[in-house]
Amino acid sequence: MMDRLLNNNVALRIIALVLACILWLAVHAEQGGSQQTSTGVTESFELPVRVETSADEVLMSQVPTVTARVTTSLLRLPTLANEMMKVEIVADAQDLGPGTYTLHVAAVNMPAGVRSYALAPATITVTLEPKVTVERPVRLSVVGAPSQGYVLGKPQLGAGVVEISGAQSSVQSVAEVAGVVDASGLSQTQTKLVDLLPLDGAGKAVPGVTVTPSAIAVTLPVTSASQTVALVPAVTGTPAAGYAIASVRLEPARAVEQGLPAGQLPPGGLRVPVDVTGLAKSTTVSIPVPLLPGMTGVSPAAVTAVIDVEPSALATLSNIPVTITGATGVRLIGPRTVTVTVTGAQSAVQAVEKDVGAVQAYVDASGLSRGTASLPILVHLPEGLSAVSVSARTATVQAMP
Repeated sequence: MMDRLLNNNVALRIIALVLACILWLAVHAEQGGSQQTSTGVTESFELPVRVETSADEVLMSQVPTVTARVTTSLLRLPTLANEMMKVEIVADAQDLGPGTYTLHVAAVNMPAGVRSYALAPATITVTLEPKVTVERPVRLSVVGAPSQGYVLGKPQLGAGVVEISGAQSSVQSVAEVAGVVDASGLSQTQTKLVDLLPLDGAGKAVPGVTVTPSAIAVTLPVTSASQTVALVPAVTGTPAAGYAIASVRLEPARAVEQGLPAGQLPPGGLRVPVDVTGLAKSTTVSIPVPLLPGMTGVSPAAVTAVIDVEPSALATLSNIPVTITGATGVRLIGPRTVTVTVTGAQSAVQAVEKDVGAVQAYVDASGLSRGTASLPILVHLPEGLSAVSVSARTATVQAMP
């Protein structure tokens, strides 16, 4: 009979299950994890509590765990621990409004094989505050420096303002939303994703506050620290009486600067002041190249200014036509021509006498939509010349209906 029993698979499985239950009970009995009674076996589980709140309320208090004492049959005991992982302990705080409340807790998804259970404590105390959402600017801090020979431009933020939401008291304590981006070793423009933190006035992170978006893209523009820039003479002062400046040129006409990226350089070039006060003859002088704010150096540090000085001359140019710019549908009533007296270096005056068309007289009719108007006559002259007089100061124009 024993041989038949040992050869019976079903009987062996039943015996193995009984022995496993006995062994399990022996181990847990030593550890105090379960208790067998006439109604079954009781096991204890520590479970967190999920407090359900309204969308416009925020839970401010710490929620304790709850001990669930669960009674089940001896046969269901081996699988109870896995089944209890699906159990949730909930407390309903919806539609209560701000304040402190004592709430009953309840178990959800309790296993079907559980005969009975008890929760301790059966109630919890919670505090609710109104949920608010406000906007805050982003303060970005850059740490580290680009590789040698490169400079960092102004970082470009994907979002300069973000939303923060949470309990009213927590949001009110947020002084700023800050992020830190590392520019160490960069040798080219790069975009990085930067996490944002809500900080209080002491620079500490404020808990329980949500930042939306939680991270922003920051572009770090990196350019070579050395840029080639054009040098432009900026003439100051007045030469001696009876003389005029025919031309000023710089040698060399370009320099290499360090410190400013190309995008921050003057579009017309770097202006180099050249003082011509009292000059009565052509001369050559050495002039230092000025540094703009942000520049750390320039090469060469000084350039040669070649100043051509000539006797001044005067010429009167007649019958210069007056034209209209800045608008269409506007007609000139008069005067139609003007006489312009110019002065300057002798060679420049002689050149304009041969090419009177280089002198332009015009009125700017921008913004004139109807009626008649008297507009100032403007004169455009070749470089090195200036107007001494114009025979008429204004011209009358009429906007066509």
